[in-house]
Amino acid sequence: MRHSKLALVLLGAFTLLASPALATNGHQLAAIGPYQAGMGGATTAAPFDTTTIISNPAGIALINPRADINAEAFMPVRTVDFGATGGQSDQGGSPLYLIPSVGMASGIDGTDWAVGGGVFLTSGMGVDYSTIDSVPFGAQGGNFTPWKANLYSQYQLWKVAPAIAKKINDNLTLGAALNMDYQQMALKMKFSDPTSANYMGVDMSRAAGAMGFGFSLGAIYKVNDMFQFGATYTSEQSFSDIEYRLSAGDVAFPNGQGQAIVSGNDTYKLKMNFPQQAALGVAITPMAGLKITADYKWINFKSTQEKINLTGNYALVSQTTGAVVGSTTALPIAMGWDDVSVIAVGVEYKVSDGATVRAGYNHGNSPIKAEDVFNNLALPAIVEDHIGLGADFRLGSNWELDLAYLRALKKEVTGSGDMMGQTSGAKIGLEGSSLTLGVAYNFGK
Repeated sequence: MRHSKLALVLLGAFTLLASPALATNGHQLAAIGPYQAGMGGATTAAPFDTTTIISNPAGIALINPRADINAEAFMPVRTVDFGATGGQSDQGGSPLYLIPSVGMASGIDGTDWAVGGGVFLTSGMGVDYSTIDSVPFGAQGGNFTPWKANLYSQYQLWKVAPAIAKKINDNLTLGAALNMDYQQMALKMKFSDPTSANYMGVDMSRAAGAMGFGFSLGAIYKVNDMFQFGATYTSEQSFSDIEYRLSAGDVAFPNGQGQAIVSGNDTYKLKMNFPQQAALGVAITPMAGLKITADYKWINFKSTQEKINLTGNYALVSQTTGAVVGSTTALPIAMGWDDVSVIAVGVEYKVSDGATVRAGYNHGNSPIKAEDVFNNLALPAIVEDHIGLGADFRLGSNWELDLAYLRALKKEVTGSGDMMGQTSGAKIGLEGSSLTLGVAYNFGK
């Protein structure tokens, strides 16, 4: 493998950390890097750069040897609105986030094997709202004072992914990648009665993280010069417990039996894996310079984000007398997420030997339904539709400049259901735009 010193420099330059806002297929990025963004994420059967390590590791044996550095500026607009129940609304949080990635891949001289690897931020979400009036908990009619809502979240997931691939024959290529993961989570959903000392919710706003592992497998089959198919499977990413050092009362939540589950001064553990997923794709080249792609992806959020447990030593406190009446070791957090199905299409046209333009569309159903809005006020992973535009330009014989714009179209969900005697009318919303710049060095063959 040539130019190894340059590759090491590029990897060593990757020192940026990001606090991402909400990603777009659930909390997973709809696209990683400028090529995927320009194609709407429809790249399972059409590898082009080192982001194929994440979308389909078999692709590293089919691209030119190269190294990529990408930086995405994501600009989200998040809203929460309690107006239907007499509360307030807010549009808050940081307006700009940086999402970087870096990768390299090359064939092994004299063989049909290729190796590669990279560091990718693949998932994230976050809000930081002002303290506002929310739902008047316990209201059964008459005039009641809305409780104050303090909502904050920050989640991110990084992957270090070494990959290997082999051309089995002129038609079939297989690949695999090891996923070494790190996730970090901070969450605060606290509601307080301004007329008393009553409050409820969780305050885990001091971020904590955990390591995890998984794998991905991929295949690409070239039927002929016009048709190429791709398939990939990524396992559930198994994480160690995220450990939070909580203070007395950081967690206080009613259990529906006249008692509140209340934390003490102790360490509490959150077990949260990342879901398995699978994708199928096709790439069609009807004429020289024109490529059309389509993908279907399934993300199994229901298996990992439907309900998670925060375990530790809790006291059971009577909501009538305030006396400790027992203990428990688990607080179930009902996120209620459903599986997500994604359909993506993309088209690229080679304008000249030095320039290619792209456009794409991505639709994935929201994992959060109306009945689960209240449990996800700080986690509004609801965007469904995205439009992407992109281009790449060759700069001399080796360098390449890649650009993309991705728009997440506005989506709102209004809550339903009953919570402590109060009908939920909370509404959450999300939209946003991203600009991605990539610089690549093509080693050549």
